[in-house]
Amino acid sequence: MSTGTKLSALETQCVAAFAGLNEEHYMNFKAIAARSRLKRHLVRRVVRACARKGLLVYGCGLTNDDGEVAGAGYGLTAKGYDWLKEHAA
Repeated sequence: MSTGTKLSALETQCVAAFAGLNEEHYMNFKAIAARSRLKRHLVRRVVRACARKGLLVYGCGLTNDDGEVAGAGYGLTAKGYDWLKEHAA
């Protein structure tokens, strides 16, 4: 099943940063920058572009494995997860 979503090279790097993580995993901009190897000043813009395309979703009030509040971040949507599975190398 093709998602039909075209991504720029930067958007592809951003979504690919979620490879190997479960569907419930959310990351902040700093973590996405580290995993994608994008410069931090680009990450905010690129992540939000991916969110507008329906691949990532913002979550706030997230908790860690111990149930403590861990802040906010972005995670894959079902569409984003499908795109990643389809385009994973």
